[in-house]
Amino acid sequence: MVFKFFSSAKSAEKRFRRYVGKPVVTNDGKVIGTVISIKLSKSDLRPVSITVRLGDGSTREFNVNDVNAIFTADKVVFQKFGDEYSSLVNMYRNEVNSIRERLRDIMDKLNKLSDLLLQGGIKEDLYRDIRERLEKERVKWIRQCNDKIGAINDTLSEIDRKISNAERRKSELMIKQVVGDLGDDERNELAGLDELLNQLRKVRSELLSLRMELEKECY
Repeated sequence: MVFKFFSSAKSAEKRFRRYVGKPVVTNDGKVIGTVISIKLSKSDLRPVSITVRLGDGSTREFNVNDVNAIFTADKVVFQKFGDEYSSLVNMYRNEVNSIRERLRDIMDKLNKLSDLLLQGGIKEDLYRDIRERLEKERVKWIRQCNDKIGAINDTLSEIDRKISNAERRKSELMIKQVVGDLGDDERNELAGLDELLNQLRKVRSELLSLRMELEKECY
Protein backbone atom coordinates (compact mmCIF):
# COMPACT_ATOMS: atom_id res chain seq x y z
CA MET A 1 0.00 0.00 0.00
CA VAL A 2 2.85 2.37 0.82
CA PHE A 3 4.48 1.74 -2.54
CA LYS A 4 1.13 2.29 -4.26
CA PHE A 5 0.76 5.64 -2.52
CA PHE A 6 4.20 6.80 -3.58
CA SER A 7 3.47 5.65 -7.11
CA SER A 8 0.19 7.60 -7.14
CA ALA A 9 1.93 10.67 -5.72
CA LYS A 10 4.63 10.60 -8.37
CA SER A 11 2.00 10.11 -11.07
CA ALA A 12 -0.03 13.11 -9.84
CA GLU A 13 3.08 15.29 -9.57
CA LYS A 14 4.11 14.34 -13.09
CA ARG A 15 0.62 15.03 -14.43
CA PHE A 16 0.42 18.53 -13.00
CA ARG A 17 4.09 19.37 -13.55
CA ARG A 18 3.41 19.39 -17.29
CA TYR A 19 1.31 22.53 -16.80
CA VAL A 20 4.37 24.54 -15.72
CA GLY A 21 4.93 27.16 -18.42
CA LYS A 22 1.43 26.70 -19.83
CA PRO A 23 -0.85 29.75 -20.20
CA VAL A 24 -3.46 30.68 -17.63
CA VAL A 25 -6.54 32.20 -19.24
CA THR A 26 -9.93 33.57 -18.23
CA ASN A 27 -13.26 32.28 -19.54
CA ASP A 28 -13.17 34.79 -22.40
CA GLY A 29 -9.73 33.58 -23.53
CA LYS A 30 -7.71 36.44 -22.05
CA VAL A 31 -4.21 35.25 -21.10
CA ILE A 32 -3.34 36.50 -17.61
CA GLY A 33 -0.02 34.72 -17.19
CA THR A 34 1.81 31.39 -17.13
CA VAL A 35 1.95 28.61 -14.55
CA ILE A 36 5.04 28.57 -12.32
CA SER A 37 4.04 25.78 -9.96
CA ILE A 38 1.06 23.81 -8.66
CA LYS A 39 0.68 22.75 -5.03
CA LEU A 40 -1.08 19.43 -4.41
CA SER A 41 -3.03 18.28 -1.35
CA LYS A 42 -1.15 15.62 0.63
CA SER A 43 -4.38 13.79 1.40
CA ASP A 44 -5.95 13.32 -2.04
CA LEU A 45 -3.22 14.67 -4.40
CA ARG A 46 -5.61 17.22 -5.90
CA PRO A 47 -4.36 20.71 -6.85
CA VAL A 48 -4.76 23.20 -4.00
CA SER A 49 -3.15 26.33 -5.40
CA ILE A 50 -1.48 27.61 -8.55
CA THR A 51 1.37 30.11 -8.61
CA VAL A 52 1.21 32.25 -11.74
CA ARG A 53 3.59 34.72 -13.32
CA LEU A 54 1.25 37.51 -14.39
CA GLY A 55 1.58 39.69 -17.46
CA ASP A 56 2.93 42.57 -15.35
CA GLY A 57 5.90 40.44 -14.28
CA SER A 58 4.69 39.77 -10.74
CA THR A 59 3.89 36.35 -9.27
CA ARG A 60 0.72 35.45 -7.39
CA GLU A 61 -0.61 32.31 -5.77
CA PHE A 62 -4.26 31.51 -6.44
CA ASN A 63 -6.46 29.09 -4.51
CA VAL A 64 -7.84 26.59 -7.02
CA ASN A 65 -11.36 26.74 -5.56
CA ASP A 66 -11.39 30.55 -5.39
CA VAL A 67 -10.74 30.88 -9.12
CA ASN A 68 -12.58 27.65 -10.04
CA ALA A 69 -9.59 26.44 -12.07
CA ILE A 70 -10.13 24.00 -14.93
CA PHE A 71 -7.15 22.02 -16.26
CA THR A 72 -7.51 21.51 -20.01
CA ALA A 73 -5.08 19.77 -22.35
CA ASP A 74 -2.86 22.80 -22.99
CA LYS A 75 -3.85 25.52 -20.51
CA VAL A 76 -5.43 26.33 -17.16
CA VAL A 77 -8.71 28.23 -17.22
CA PHE A 78 -9.71 30.49 -14.31
CA GLN A 79 -13.50 30.62 -14.44
CA LYS A 80 -13.56 33.24 -11.67
CA PHE A 81 -10.93 35.95 -11.81
CA GLY A 82 -11.29 39.12 -9.74
CA ASP A 83 -9.96 42.52 -10.75
CA GLU A 84 -7.40 43.23 -8.02
CA TYR A 85 -6.64 46.71 -9.38
CA SER A 86 -10.20 48.01 -9.04
CA SER A 87 -10.32 46.61 -5.51
CA LEU A 88 -7.04 48.37 -4.73
CA VAL A 89 -8.31 51.75 -5.95
CA ASN A 90 -11.61 51.32 -4.08
CA MET A 91 -9.71 50.52 -0.88
CA TYR A 92 -7.57 53.65 -1.18
CA ARG A 93 -10.57 55.77 -2.13
CA ASN A 94 -12.47 54.70 1.00
CA GLU A 95 -9.44 55.40 3.19
CA VAL A 96 -8.86 58.81 1.58
CA ASN A 97 -12.51 59.76 2.05
CA SER A 98 -12.38 58.73 5.71
CA ILE A 99 -9.25 60.80 6.40
CA ARG A 100 -10.56 63.81 4.49
CA GLU A 101 -13.93 63.76 6.26
CA ARG A 102 -12.29 63.47 9.68
CA LEU A 103 -9.89 66.34 9.04
CA ARG A 104 -12.65 68.56 7.70
CA ASP A 105 -14.85 67.72 10.67
CA ILE A 106 -12.07 68.74 13.07
CA MET A 107 -11.45 72.00 11.20
CA ASP A 108 -15.18 72.74 11.25
CA LYS A 109 -15.25 72.25 15.01
CA LEU A 110 -12.18 74.47 15.48
CA ASN A 111 -13.80 77.25 13.45
CA LYS A 112 -17.06 76.99 15.39
CA LEU A 113 -15.12 77.01 18.64
CA SER A 114 -13.32 80.22 17.63
CA ASP A 115 -16.64 81.83 16.68
CA LEU A 116 -18.07 80.83 20.03
CA LEU A 117 -15.15 82.48 21.86
CA LEU A 118 -15.51 85.69 19.85
CA GLN A 119 -19.22 85.79 20.65
CA GLY A 120 -18.50 85.36 24.34
CA GLY A 121 -20.26 82.03 24.49
CA ILE A 122 -17.33 80.18 26.06
CA LYS A 123 -14.63 81.03 28.59
CA GLU A 124 -11.08 81.33 27.34
CA ASP A 125 -9.62 78.59 29.56
CA LEU A 126 -12.28 76.10 28.38
CA TYR A 127 -11.68 77.25 24.81
CA ARG A 128 -7.94 76.52 25.13
CA ASP A 129 -8.61 73.10 26.64
CA ILE A 130 -11.02 72.03 23.89
CA ARG A 131 -8.86 73.51 21.16
CA GLU A 132 -5.82 71.64 22.45
CA ARG A 133 -7.70 68.35 22.32
CA LEU A 134 -8.92 69.04 18.79
CA GLU A 135 -5.43 70.03 17.63
CA LYS A 136 -4.00 66.79 19.02
CA GLU A 137 -6.69 64.88 17.14
CA ARG A 138 -5.89 66.84 13.99
CA VAL A 139 -2.16 66.06 14.29
CA LYS A 140 -3.01 62.36 14.62
CA TRP A 141 -5.08 62.40 11.43
CA ILE A 142 -2.49 64.45 9.55
CA ARG A 143 0.03 61.77 10.49
CA GLN A 144 -2.33 59.13 9.07
CA CYS A 145 -2.75 61.31 6.00
CA ASN A 146 1.02 61.42 5.44
CA ASP A 147 1.30 57.67 6.03
CA LYS A 148 -1.40 57.06 3.42
CA ILE A 149 0.39 59.33 0.92
CA GLY A 150 3.52 57.23 1.51
CA ALA A 151 1.55 54.02 0.91
CA ILE A 152 0.09 55.41 -2.32
CA ASN A 153 3.59 56.43 -3.47
CA ASP A 154 4.82 52.89 -2.81
CA THR A 155 1.90 51.49 -4.81
CA LEU A 156 2.58 53.92 -7.66
CA SER A 157 6.20 52.72 -7.79
CA GLU A 158 4.94 49.13 -7.98
CA ILE A 159 2.45 50.06 -10.71
CA ASP A 160 5.24 51.78 -12.69
CA ARG A 161 7.36 48.63 -12.39
CA LYS A 162 4.48 46.49 -13.64
CA ILE A 163 3.87 48.85 -16.57
CA SER A 164 7.56 48.63 -17.49
CA ASN A 165 7.51 44.82 -17.33
CA ALA A 166 4.30 44.60 -19.37
CA GLU A 167 5.69 46.99 -22.01
CA ARG A 168 8.88 44.91 -22.22
CA ARG A 169 6.91 41.70 -22.72
CA LYS A 170 4.69 43.38 -25.29
CA SER A 171 7.76 44.45 -27.26
CA GLU A 172 9.06 40.87 -27.22
CA LEU A 173 5.77 39.54 -28.57
CA MET A 174 5.49 42.26 -31.20
CA ILE A 175 8.95 41.32 -32.51
CA LYS A 176 7.84 37.69 -32.76
CA GLN A 177 4.68 38.87 -34.55
CA VAL A 178 6.73 40.79 -37.12
CA VAL A 179 8.92 37.78 -37.90
CA GLY A 180 5.86 35.49 -38.07
CA ASP A 181 6.80 33.43 -35.02
CA LEU A 182 3.82 34.24 -32.82
CA GLY A 183 1.72 31.31 -31.58
CA ASP A 184 -2.01 31.40 -30.82
CA ASP A 185 -1.48 31.59 -27.05
CA GLU A 186 1.06 34.38 -27.49
CA ARG A 187 -1.38 36.23 -29.75
CA ASN A 188 -3.97 36.08 -26.98
CA GLU A 189 -1.32 37.14 -24.47
CA LEU A 190 -0.46 40.16 -26.63
CA ALA A 191 -4.11 41.23 -26.69
CA GLY A 192 -4.28 40.70 -22.93
CA LEU A 193 -1.19 42.86 -22.40
CA ASP A 194 -2.81 45.77 -24.24
CA GLU A 195 -5.79 45.47 -21.92
CA LEU A 196 -3.51 45.15 -18.88
CA LEU A 197 -1.50 48.24 -19.81
CA ASN A 198 -4.66 50.30 -20.26
CA GLN A 199 -5.86 49.09 -16.86
CA LEU A 200 -2.55 49.84 -15.13
CA ARG A 201 -2.37 53.34 -16.61
CA LYS A 202 -5.95 54.03 -15.52
CA VAL A 203 -5.15 52.83 -11.99
CA ARG A 204 -2.03 55.01 -11.95
CA SER A 205 -4.06 58.06 -12.94
CA GLU A 206 -6.67 57.37 -10.26
CA LEU A 207 -4.01 56.91 -7.57
CA LEU A 208 -2.33 60.18 -8.56
CA SER A 209 -5.70 61.92 -8.23
CA LEU A 210 -6.26 60.41 -4.77
CA ARG A 211 -2.78 61.46 -3.69
CA MET A 212 -3.46 65.03 -4.77
CA GLU A 213 -6.69 65.04 -2.73
CA LEU A 214 -4.80 63.97 0.36
CA GLU A 215 -2.00 66.48 -0.19
CA LYS A 216 -4.58 69.28 -0.23
CA GLU A 217 -5.88 68.12 3.16
CA CYS A 218 -2.49 67.48 4.79
CA TYR A 219 -0.47 70.49 3.73
